[in-house]
Amino acid sequence: MLSPLTGNDASQGSGDRQLSTTRRQVLKAMAAVAVAPLRPGLVIGAAQMLGGCGGGGGSSDGAAAAPGGVNPVGTPLHIPPVLNPVSATATEDSYVLSIHESEIEILPGKLTRIHGFDGMMPGPTIRARAGRTVTVNLLNDLPQTTLGNTPGEVVIHLHGGHVPASEDGFPTDSVQPGTSHTYTYPNNQLPSTLWYHDHLMDFTGPHVWFGMAGFYLITDDYEEGLGLPAGAYEVPLVIQDRNFDTDGNLVYTGNRNGEVGDTLLVNGTVDPYLRVATRKYRFRMLNGSNMRSYRIALSNGAPFQVLGMEGGLLPSPVTVSSITLTPAERADIVIDFSSVPVGESLVLRNLLGSGDTLDILRFDVDRMEADDSLVPSVLRPIEKLLVSDAVRTRSFTLSGGMMGMPGMMGGLWTINGNPFDPDRIDADPKLDTVEIWEFQNRSMMDHPVHIHQTMFQVLEINGTPPPATHAGWKDTVNVPAMGSARIIMQFSDYAGRYVFHCHVLEHEDHAMMARFDVIA
Repeated sequence: MLSPLTGNDASQGSGDRQLSTTRRQVLKAMAAVAVAPLRPGLVIGAAQMLGGCGGGGGSSDGAAAAPGGVNPVGTPLHIPPVLNPVSATATEDSYVLSIHESEIEILPGKLTRIHGFDGMMPGPTIRARAGRTVTVNLLNDLPQTTLGNTPGEVVIHLHGGHVPASEDGFPTDSVQPGTSHTYTYPNNQLPSTLWYHDHLMDFTGPHVWFGMAGFYLITDDYEEGLGLPAGAYEVPLVIQDRNFDTDGNLVYTGNRNGEVGDTLLVNGTVDPYLRVATRKYRFRMLNGSNMRSYRIALSNGAPFQVLGMEGGLLPSPVTVSSITLTPAERADIVIDFSSVPVGESLVLRNLLGSGDTLDILRFDVDRMEADDSLVPSVLRPIEKLLVSDAVRTRSFTLSGGMMGMPGMMGGLWTINGNPFDPDRIDADPKLDTVEIWEFQNRSMMDHPVHIHQTMFQVLEINGTPPPATHAGWKDTVNVPAMGSARIIMQFSDYAGRYVFHCHVLEHEDHAMMARFDVIA
């Protein structure tokens, strides 16, 4: 039996710090012609798109001329390749992943050193099926000290995975350089958009910043039978922000309040564009940034449909004009380009950004196509957890220093006043029981809290039920600054030690994490 494993549109004023060379400075230096950012609501024609610039490292949707024979400004969107299994049985697929340093082209004409899975940023996508086991043999080919002067040891966490404690990637269960470790993922959970990333205690932030992340997508026969856009029309999008120096090197400062970049990347691509047809597309969107939040919208204000969040499909699609994703949140959305004339473009925007952090991805509509895909009115029923079934309510206070400012307590972020201790058990839910967890944020910053082991349902944000987009299964809930959140969840299948933590990675690295043990 598959586990049901398994919001709020809260803004995060992260700001746009000018720490290093910006994307537009680099592009102006590399290209003779620059193009102004699109104005809100503007739809541009192909004849307005001038001159091109260099590619962005890896495969893409191709580099053929845009409508009218004009090469568009920007870089073709890189689509992470799907990893092929090295072997398969009737019940299991086996993969091999190497993590090592490499040089890739992110900024046009410059090489950037990263440490990534199979040397990519992001790593290859793993596609799995519910109920079918996946094993991943991780080869750690990093040096003893890697980029950012950080340890070469790694811990891989399948974010959103419902897995035994031994496979979850506890922050101290590290894989040393020059060694390997095999992770086993049962996939006994609902189809959903997951991702894998490093989870080493104290160093998750820099490890992810320099490249350690990739998609893990689960499906099943039921979802495939719904008729949703699939194949080339189902596109994973990880949105990140980074800083670069003038030579194209990634710059990481270790800001304890959260690392923020001045350049947006989608699938590791700067200034990306994707050629699309006049039809529906499904986008698996992940906020893979260390700290920045995004309010996703289209430049013309057109609505789109949300199919689900972290834990899989909602009961019905929800039509919105924008959706906010805090770090680690995902949104499964459908955009219909059928009303956009061939030769024109739309831009996916970040309404919380400005300047170089406003435009995320440009869609160039370059052809007409028939569309037999569907967005059915009924997706997947969700069994609501009942408050009356909860055997216990636990309360957690999120804070750090004086009102969340660094400097006090060594700049640590804490849960219930305690920094993370891997040997201290801060909660002990019993297997197969339902609990309610309440979070009170006593700092001036948002804290997107991620719970390992299980998906949950959001009961309230600041005392108000969540919007329909956030009313399904989730694994990350944003607790607003000086606000609160209540969630309900059931701890099924697996006993053992797990963690929960803020997914602003520098908050996690500076101790806003706690251990909980599921007791059999």
